[in-house]
Amino acid sequence: MLIAALSTVAAAALLLLGLYHYRRVRIAEFARHAVCDSSDPRDAAFTLARTIFSGVGRRHKDPVFISALLRPLGASPVTVLRHGGCCSGLHRLYITALDTLGIRSAQITVLRRVDPAHAHCLVQVAIDHTDFLIDVDYGVWLRHADGRPMGLIDLQRGIAPVIEPFVFGQVAPYAGSSRTRAPGFPAVDYYRFDYELSCTANWAETALRRGVYAVLKPLTRGGIDRMLLPASLEWPELLLAFALCAGALGLFVLQILSTR
Repeated sequence: MLIAALSTVAAAALLLLGLYHYRRVRIAEFARHAVCDSSDPRDAAFTLARTIFSGVGRRHKDPVFISALLRPLGASPVTVLRHGGCCSGLHRLYITALDTLGIRSAQITVLRRVDPAHAHCLVQVAIDHTDFLIDVDYGVWLRHADGRPMGLIDLQRGIAPVIEPFVFGQVAPYAGSSRTRAPGFPAVDYYRFDYELSCTANWAETALRRGVYAVLKPLTRGGIDRMLLPASLEWPELLLAFALCAGALGLFVLQILSTR
């Protein structure tokens, strides 16, 4: 009975890994077409950002991966490319596309002190040992007042960013709608972030996350707020495959221990 269950889990994991490979190839094709084989990483990063801003629809929520039960894993980048996404989905697409170009990046979460559970995300892109903060959802990037790029550490030090559009003459579409919007943050209180609270995940979103964060922050001496996640964790296909394998391994170990 256990062998049959393990075989089923293994087959499901292999199927998910195959799906991941197929979809990553699709994202790689999208990225190469968007940047037209540009050899300049900075130009490629901003060109790809402009393509997503003006060509991928904005949704109130990310599309689900396989089932609503798996919503915590996030949307698949390919599904976001096809059907649009919210800020987390659009930046997931951006990160995975950059990864296929060999450009390292990771999500950054910006918060408001009055309501940290409702956060916004953008992306830190590493180019030639320099960090850039790019928001493909609103078509802007965050920089120093003197024009230099800035990164997460600068935000955490309390340096106020200048919000500058990187798209001109373009608008962002809404998924399934004829409405569009211009680049830039709306002039409302929601987008007045306390940037020194910026981190690499929205730990205030759920009670479980808040509990995990309360344990991890002292253990890492605050390092958890600067720990950049690898692009592989932006793929729910991989996350589910690893979870299935870990669960199956746990059952196998328990079975062995119970027979002793």
